[in-house]
Amino acid sequence: MSHHPEGTVVAAGALVWRVRDDELQVLAVHRPRYNDWSWPKGKLDPGESLAECAVREVAEETGKQVVLGQPLPTIRYPIGEKQKVVKYWAAQVMPHTAPAVRGRPAFKSASKNEIDRLRWLTIEDAHKMITFPDDLRPLDALVDAWVADRLETRPFMLVRHARAKRRKAWRLADERRPLSAGGVARAKELVPLIAAFGITKVESSPAKRCMDTVTPYAQAIGVTARGHESLTEPSHAERPLRTAKTFAELFARRSPRVVCVHRPTLPTIVEMLRAAVRPYTRGALPRSNPYLPAGGVLVAHVADWEAGPVVVAVETHLLRVHV
Repeated sequence: MSHHPEGTVVAAGALVWRVRDDELQVLAVHRPRYNDWSWPKGKLDPGESLAECAVREVAEETGKQVVLGQPLPTIRYPIGEKQKVVKYWAAQVMPHTAPAVRGRPAFKSASKNEIDRLRWLTIEDAHKMITFPDDLRPLDALVDAWVADRLETRPFMLVRHARAKRRKAWRLADERRPLSAGGVARAKELVPLIAAFGITKVESSPAKRCMDTVTPYAQAIGVTARGHESLTEPSHAERPLRTAKTFAELFARRSPRVVCVHRPTLPTIVEMLRAAVRPYTRGALPRSNPYLPAGGVLVAHVADWEAGPVVVAVETHLLRVHV
């Protein structure tokens, strides 16, 4: 999560989209207290990531479970002495029975005093009805992605395993080295974050510290985390091309998936992702080693074109800030 200066109110939301009769539509909410039309959004709860906040707020304000797609422009505006920052994502409705929903906390519905109407708007209607001009910035980015055939994406998530017990303090085989107490806590924190992106497949190095980082999520959604020997540290050191081949195969598969890896394998993997990045890609891949901190997450939003998978947006979610 990013750091914001004191006095900043941090919020998150989503532009939930669908296509009807070849026309793009976006879900807007009406707030009777302000008599305005806007996108579902709300303030960050303590210990919550921005992505989780966006999913929760949409659920509370619309009753719909959504899966987050690519990030959209962030809006900043003054409220009194403070500044409000609202982070937005593109999102789509998914069934309440979708596996990822099991990895999310329960939500409470907003009262009729907060939200009294929902409406799917065409882009033309949205330009007329959305109250604040600033709210049209993420809409314009959504429309641009739609026109360029870059709106329909799947998430490919890379996780560096959470903090493990120190090598020096561990006398048994390195692949059995477990997570530290902080690492175990981070693995639990990752569950709703991974769920926000609707991940359905869980892949990992078979090393215990990697499997234990993503197993809480796998258990939450009722799947088994699949181990790949070629993603281990020794295998990568011996045959990095085999690691690259496994990664390429996983990257090309069309189900939303998470892959948990070790720090030494990250340079190989990030360079492969870099090959799928384009000049229009939103966000940037990390540039220098270690690329991600222990327990850090990178989400690549991938469009599957005939020529192959292309990364249209990149975001990172680092360690949570507890307030």
